Amino acid sequence: MKISFFVLTFICLGFYCKAQRVAGKVFTTSDCYSGEDFDYYFFEDSTVLAICSDCSAKPQVRSGKWSVKEQQVHYQLTMEWRGNPLGKADEEGKFSAFTALSVKIDKKGSENLIMFGDDYESRNCMKVIKNELKSSNPHAALKTGFVGRFPQSSERLLTTADLKGLKSKDLKIMRNEIYARYGLIFKSKDMAAYFEKQAGYEKRLENAEAFLSEIEQKNIAFIKKYELK
Repeated sequence: MKISFFVLTFICLGFYCKAQRVAGKVFTTSDCYSGEDFDYYFFEDSTVLAICSDCSAKPQVRSGKWSVKEQQVHYQLTMEWRGNPLGKADEEGKFSAFTALSVKIDKKGSENLIMFGDDYESRNCMKVIKNELKSSNPHAALKTGFVGRFPQSSERLLTTADLKGLKSKDLKIMRNEIYARYGLIFKSKDMAAYFEKQAGYEKRLENAEAFLSEIEQKNIAFIKKYELK
């Protein structure tokens, strides 16, 4: 039993020493506390996203960088999307060298249960599990499940070829789909009626301007300009 414990501890400490083994993981805290709990998602490009686990109505995401130093995972969050508007997070912290325990999470195997510092009470709260997010882009984490007819409007800069041949109604839908992906509550009756019938659309934000990526901002301006022709 003692041998197994020391072997497990050695393996788990090794996990925190190697950056590539931190990437692709998420440190979850949502099972521990009530209120605005943030889970920390780590990516291979050294990006860390802190996503509020209980804020689906008004999403909150913080973005920054992480690194591994002396058996500690350090992170610094610099930007924040918290309802409205976009702001500076200015948050720095670290995960101490953990006491790692083995805990079963499903029939297939087990993951590491971790704790912050030396607080014994937190040992049964925080887990390391696989990161299921496909992108470290904070705007992707802020979006709902709505995709729409023109997903390219949030993925890349549009060209004249993308807009040519579209009717004015289609151009308006394309432009507003960008907002709809964040769950904007539309004030215009026609757009409200249209999006409320679309799969994946969720009403949650009165203003989504602060959530838009640079690409989305440019595409909205480009579509508007084309609509005026």
